[in-house]
Order: sequence, then structure tokens, then C-alpha cells
Amino acid sequence: MRTRLCFLMICAAISVIITPAGSCAQDPAVLHEPIRVRVAVAKGADSVKVFIAGNFKIIDHLSKSVLLEEKYLPETNLIATAAGFGFGGKEIGANMISVEPVGGSRVYINGRIFRGEIRVFKDGRKLTVVNAVDLEEYLYGVMRNEVSTWWPMEALKAQAIAARTYALNQINESKGKDYDVTADVSSQVYGGIFSEKWRTNRAVDETRDEVLTYNGAIFPAFFHATCGGSTFDAAYLWNIDLPPLKGVKCRWCRKSPHFYWEKWLSVKETEEKLAAAGYSVGDIIGFETEKRDPFSARILELKVKGNKGEAAILAKDFRRIIGADIVRSTNFKVTLIGEYVAFEGLGWGHGVGLCQWGAYYMSRAGKKAAEILEFYYPGSKITDHKDAK
Repeated sequence: MRTRLCFLMICAAISVIITPAGSCAQDPAVLHEPIRVRVAVAKGADSVKVFIAGNFKIIDHLSKSVLLEEKYLPETNLIATAAGFGFGGKEIGANMISVEPVGGSRVYINGRIFRGEIRVFKDGRKLTVVNAVDLEEYLYGVMRNEVSTWWPMEALKAQAIAARTYALNQINESKGKDYDVTADVSSQVYGGIFSEKWRTNRAVDETRDEVLTYNGAIFPAFFHATCGGSTFDAAYLWNIDLPPLKGVKCRWCRKSPHFYWEKWLSVKETEEKLAAAGYSVGDIIGFETEKRDPFSARILELKVKGNKGEAAILAKDFRRIIGADIVRSTNFKVTLIGEYVAFEGLGWGHGVGLCQWGAYYMSRAGKKAAEILEFYYPGSKITDHKDAK
């Protein structure tokens, strides 16, 4: 009996070993194809400089027909024409093209090198250039632009998870559009291969597939440089009402180089910027805070007083009008001093979600990536993206 049982167990083991993968389960690569992110790396451009060292194809993005196939393309301008594209001295009759590298070739756009495929859309005489790249490789090109490579690994891993979550949320929200994210501060700053560094790539690799979810669903995991003592409720900025984005008190970023700031701008330039945005009040005579969030102390609405009238402006709009590099956050005071307007405040950025310098100091104190994310996104959970809604 014991001999027969051993024989059956051995046969079963052999059967498992030699059973073709397709007979019991699908190949994981088939089940989970790489996720691609469409990044707008240029928008509204008159022309784009393109260089390809190696084999490539230019394909009509709609019909999928090959329009041009070459072994090498010296640097040339890609321009929009009435008929389609002017490319390397050749006219290409299409409104949407894909530039596909072949056999490991790389595509340079305006001096930057990118992985993946380049898609170009013509809008009249303007061009939009989109880099379609695998999600993890996209994150390689993001991380170095959002945090420093020398930061502790746990802070880098927290950033990688937040950035991956944000990107996936944008992919879900942008279906039917030409691109998912931009390559600038309005999404996540993305620089392609030149932005990749070993430590930040490692943080991406060590958190592969990990995202943040709330009630099982991916949410927009916003982040910013320094909160200035308290993160901000996303509902005030984007009408997003989620517990992980309601705001928390933060003591960790007090030593951030961006915790306190002060900027000065001439009254004349301030008046010109406001007038260009449709707020003409004449000569500015003062400012008054109309509404302030009691939790974060950030201004919600500001009144600008002038000799020809006054204007109530949402603080988020005022910051955009004056310049986010001048008014670094909406937690500020503004004072009229002679011919100048003095701004002083706390923090840098919109203030929602992860405080990057807070994450840095939390990791310095021994906190793990999961603890950092739990603190800044309360109620969230780290999940494999394949299991998320």
C-alpha cells in the first residue's frame, strides 16, 4: 500500500512537471501584458527635431500602413504641412504617424532620448508628440525629476508607488484621448532615458506592480515638494472627496529647504499679470484674505483691492496667475510695501497627498515606505495593480 502510494505521488509530480503550460494555465505574459503610458512630450510645437540612430519605420497611425522604412535618420525637423508631415525632406501624407524604432534603435526628440514608440499628431500647423512607453520604464524617467537619487531608499520606494498609482489613475481617466499624461509639472515631470539613474530605477524595480488603493480602487495619488505643516484637502482644488486625500498634520518637513519662503514682485508687474487674467482693478491699494482653510491654514479666496475696483480670486487661481514659482503655496501672506508686493509663506506645491520632503525625513527616522504612504494617504492600502479596480 505504501509502495503504491509513493508510486502515485511520483507520477503526479512528473505529470505536473511535464504538463504544457497552456493545458492548465495561461502564460502570465499573456494574462498581463505590459501597461503602456502615453506621455505628451511636446504640445503645440511648430517643429520637432528628430534623430534616429538605427532602423526605424514610420507608420500611418490610423491605417497601420508603413509610410517610410529607413536604416538611419540624421537630425532633421519634423513639421506639419497642409498635406501631412514634412520629414527629412520627404512629404508624408498622414495626420497621425508612429515612429517605431526597430532592433533596439532609440529615438531622439528635441535632444532627448526615449524608450518605446513615438506618435505624432497634426493639429493644423502644430504638432503634439506622444511617447508610448511601458509603465515601469516611464517611471524610470520620472523618478529622478521628482526626488533626489541620494534620498533614503524607503523614501524613493514610497515615491515610486505614489507615481505608479498616479499614472495608472490617469490612464483610466484618459481613455479616448490622445495621451494620458504630460511630461511637465502639470502631471509628473518625465525626461526619458537621460533622467534615469540606478538608485531611482532600483526603487521602481523593488516596488514593481505595487499601487495604492482605497476600497480596492486606484485613486489619484497626488504629491508635492513640501506641505509646510499640513497637507491639503483635494476637494478644494479638484472636487475630489476621498479620505486618503483629506489632509493630515505633518511635523516631518520642518527642516525642508522649502518650508519657509519669501518672494517680492513689483506692483506694476502684479497689476499686469492680474489684468492679463481679466482682473483689472487699477492701481493696487491692498489685499484681504476672504477665506482660509482652518485645518491647513491655506488661503481659499483672496480679495485684491484697487483704485478702480476690487476682485475676489480663488487662491489656486491667484497662484497660477502670479506664478507658482513666486507664490509657492497657498499658505501665504501678502503685503503691499511701497512699489512692491511681498509674499511670504510655508511649503511648496498644491499640498495634496504625499509631502516629498516629509517622506525624506520620515525615512531618515527609520520609517518604511508602507508607513510613509499610510501616513500621507490615510485609509489607503498597497495592492498589486492586477488586483485593483
